[in-house]
Amino acid sequence: MVGMRGAYGGGGYSNGNESRPLGAAAAAAAAAPMTTSTEIASMAVHKVAQPPPQSTASKMKARVKETFFPDDPFRGFKGQPLGTQWLMAVKYLFPILDWLPGYSLSLFKSDLISGLTIASLAIPQARICYSLFHASASPP
Repeated sequence: MVGMRGAYGGGGYSNGNESRPLGAAAAAAAAAPMTTSTEIASMAVHKVAQPPPQSTASKMKARVKETFFPDDPFRGFKGQPLGTQWLMAVKYLFPILDWLPGYSLSLFKSDLISGLTIASLAIPQARICYSLFHASASPP
């Protein structure tokens, strides 16, 4: 194939003009021996150990925990004093308490512009969908 010699180990890039000399690096790569399939087969194979056996109850507990808390938000609670645990729980339930102290007027302006932009698109779209649905759902 024209232009594909370099990709398949034949040397430098070729555009069909075979008389063009190759660069020193490309010539060295062309002269290097190719790796054969027996050499690849003899290379070391990394094995992965099987996980330790688990009881059915521990498997079920892990699945339920992953279903309801996929990011394990309570991981940081271990080893913390009770007051810190309560504060972390309240911040988990009400995330505004976590980011509100760092919120500024410039962020509010950006959020306001974003909200108005989305509203200018979503409200007319919702009205059109509503009118189409009720026009097709009305009895004869």
